[in-house]
Amino acid sequence: MSQFPTRGVKESFDAAIEHLGFLKAQRSYLKGRLQELARNPLPGSMALGVDRPVHVVVVPQEGEGFESFAPGTRNFYYEAAQSLREIVGGESVSVFHVTSGESPEVWHSRLIDFVQSVGATHVIGHVESDPGQVNAPWTWDILWNQLSAAWDGVLLGVMFDSSYQWLAVQSRLLARISDRFLLVDICIPMDGRMVRGRPEVGPVNMPMSRESLAVLNDRLSGLSPVFDVSFIGAMYPYRVELVEKLRNSGISVAVNPHRTDAAEDFDSSRRLQPSWPDYMAGLASSRMTLNFSQSSAGRFEQLKTRVLEATLAGTLLLTDDRDRTSRFFVPGVEFGYFPNVQELPQVITKYLSEPDEMLSIAAAGSKKAHELAPEGFWRAINVGLNRRSLRCLGIPELRIH
Repeated sequence: MSQFPTRGVKESFDAAIEHLGFLKAQRSYLKGRLQELARNPLPGSMALGVDRPVHVVVVPQEGEGFESFAPGTRNFYYEAAQSLREIVGGESVSVFHVTSGESPEVWHSRLIDFVQSVGATHVIGHVESDPGQVNAPWTWDILWNQLSAAWDGVLLGVMFDSSYQWLAVQSRLLARISDRFLLVDICIPMDGRMVRGRPEVGPVNMPMSRESLAVLNDRLSGLSPVFDVSFIGAMYPYRVELVEKLRNSGISVAVNPHRTDAAEDFDSSRRLQPSWPDYMAGLASSRMTLNFSQSSAGRFEQLKTRVLEATLAGTLLLTDDRDRTSRFFVPGVEFGYFPNVQELPQVITKYLSEPDEMLSIAAAGSKKAHELAPEGFWRAINVGLNRRSLRCLGIPELRIH
């Protein structure tokens, strides 16, 4: 049985027509926007010297003005900056904060001056939206058009939702402005998706500093599983039905066990989210946890953040992911696989009947996750830079066992 539902003939035909329309609209947008940018005056370039030491500027999406810019909060760019400091040293990393409400003209100018003043070799930022802003116009193309003319470094553009077509088009625009743009996607493979034949980076695990891992280890210390299976996430109707089926078969299932309320329908499962350490404790409270890999943008897999989090928490990861997870973990050795929802109950029953194997796989997955989490993100980027013959970060490829 297929992992995701198959399309009928009419549905496939309609999808093909829609895709052709998208390709036409994309070509028109890229051509028009590149022409507009070409008419804008550009700053003069500054010779910084190709032999200068590596220096990475991190531009947080939610920086110092947000409470989450701290260890143990799952703030992506706090973790990116701190984990890189732990690898290459604090003198090689700077953080550039953009305040809420700051105009694009101001933060663009400040960032260009900043990268030149610190002798930056790389800038990393969240290129799906402007940093520090909510519902603001997207202006990374204007910034990159100016920055790439004034600076010789590499822009590392992070994306969470490349599955959404028009978000990916924005990054394709950045890739066409300069080939010193390298896309870093945490969900799906991106080679050839910006420019045909051009390597990118993805999927890649989320960055996680040793500082935050220490916070996590303190929170999980002494915890032991009390449920057979947990599920954390939005409770769509088919998931509600699945949980009921599992419970009726005698399997103890905890839905959102990190919550103090009964969050077992869609609306309640999206509200009042707890702290990240409590979320991780919820994962650790079960022998197994479920991960559904289908993207909300369509019928394809993406690497979910929960893959790394579940294995770090020490629970056995059960996922329907055929490809993404197996790029990091060994199926049947470091995580468990189920082909579809219909066969999930028997997969769970099998593991419950073989507790030694279940514990062995969970332990192996946790060991791999703790090797991967502190450095895997940056080492994957370093490999991607090398594949593109761009300035590398000076760190070797991570060897995991």
